[in-house]
Amino acid sequence: MCSKDTCRKIGVFEPSTVFKRRDPMKELRRRFLRIGVFLFIFLFVPANAALAGSFLDVAKETGIEIVQDGDAVLWQGKSGGQTKSQGPLAGKKVAAIVASEFSDFQAYYLASYIGEYGGTLDFLCVDWVTWKFTRPNVKDKGVQGMWGLSLDPIPVMGPAKHNCKNLGQAKAADYDAVVILGGHSGDVMVTEAKVMDFIKAANQKGAVIGGIEAGIMPLIATRLVEGKKTTGNCVVSYMLKKISSFRDTPMVRDGNLITARDTVDTPAFVQELCKAFDPAFVDKRRGILAGKRIVMIAGEDFEDIELVVPAMEFIHRGAQITLATFPAPMKSRPALLGLDVVQGNFGCTVPFQEIPASYYRITKLSEISMNDFDLVMIPGAFCPWNLVVSGRTEWLKQADRAGKFIAAICHAPIPLAAADLVSGKKIAGWLASKDSVEIMGGKYSSDYAAVVDGRIVTGRTPPEVPEFLDAITYALLQ
Repeated sequence: MCSKDTCRKIGVFEPSTVFKRRDPMKELRRRFLRIGVFLFIFLFVPANAALAGSFLDVAKETGIEIVQDGDAVLWQGKSGGQTKSQGPLAGKKVAAIVASEFSDFQAYYLASYIGEYGGTLDFLCVDWVTWKFTRPNVKDKGVQGMWGLSLDPIPVMGPAKHNCKNLGQAKAADYDAVVILGGHSGDVMVTEAKVMDFIKAANQKGAVIGGIEAGIMPLIATRLVEGKKTTGNCVVSYMLKKISSFRDTPMVRDGNLITARDTVDTPAFVQELCKAFDPAFVDKRRGILAGKRIVMIAGEDFEDIELVVPAMEFIHRGAQITLATFPAPMKSRPALLGLDVVQGNFGCTVPFQEIPASYYRITKLSEISMNDFDLVMIPGAFCPWNLVVSGRTEWLKQADRAGKFIAAICHAPIPLAAADLVSGKKIAGWLASKDSVEIMGGKYSSDYAAVVDGRIVTGRTPPEVPEFLDAITYALLQ
């Protein structure tokens, strides 16, 4: 028998090598693994990239400028946070009638998205009706919502995407659509002849007329729902079943009449409003995030519109959402629903007052596993401050190390900077975050409405919530 070295030189292998038998099952598993890797690389990855790219085309349909700058994708230009020049509602005037105790959630959503699809939104206030000492009318400031929101303008938005006036100063003939918000507002205004006359005049002119949950009450009073297909919540459903063709579905349109069952159905209501003016319009955002898991950090003093509107839109887009809470170092205001409640800057709370608990779950931030989500979102106001002060930036570092997307809007780039996650990144945000971002090596610009830079997604301020949500959607589809 030759030595090993001699065998190698003359090309003869050792018997143990020549006669070694392979495990056929092991070899089969290897082949399947190679095939799986091939299919993932050549089929799945390009498909995801194509889906993300096609969604950018959807986002651009509003007229927003979206550009690639190195590794970053930027939403920028003059239309960021403004009423868009394009869309199914372009050139249309929409009146949203509100009295005291209107739905804050619905108002926030309409203010965010009517202008996003090109429409001009006027809140028409029924402010001559005084209602409850706990919600007094403020002269020249219209009315307040159930949780304390005022509309002249919405404090954190300014007048860029909505106007506010007394209904008595408005003319029904000026509007292409009239929407009556829900909450207690419908009950307050249903006694007012001036409101009923306005709705009837708009209907006679051919305007699209709509109501959301209890906002359908004035439509019942004006008899505009009689014989029509409708939906609505328990406040109105028992009446609708008697005088209309009632459907227990989220949203119904019958000709120029649109009704929505609950606050959570407001996104579907707006999409149907778009279709009423443009029959070719297709809702390309609905369900697009199906299977995606989003954690929304809900700390004390969160910016209401930056938590409420994203939650409603994520639900509409099909994502699973979890609200993650943590003990704040301090509370600047008491909660409205009890002790185990987180309260926002303007009165909205977690648990949400207007979105049923079946649409989301609430858990402690400390109990969230990195395997539980694909993206974590941080709203602004002083929720970010509380994240930093309470020492929870380490959790953000863990999320980054785990390869998760991290999204932040308004003040929220501050905890990202504190966690040293902004170095070399382009960052959008409120001006108060500028120093934090730049000192920690990021590039801040007030020109950015939203940015996707690697796994970091950022948005500027409340008016840019729609751009921010589209940026999050693009990131998750990659």
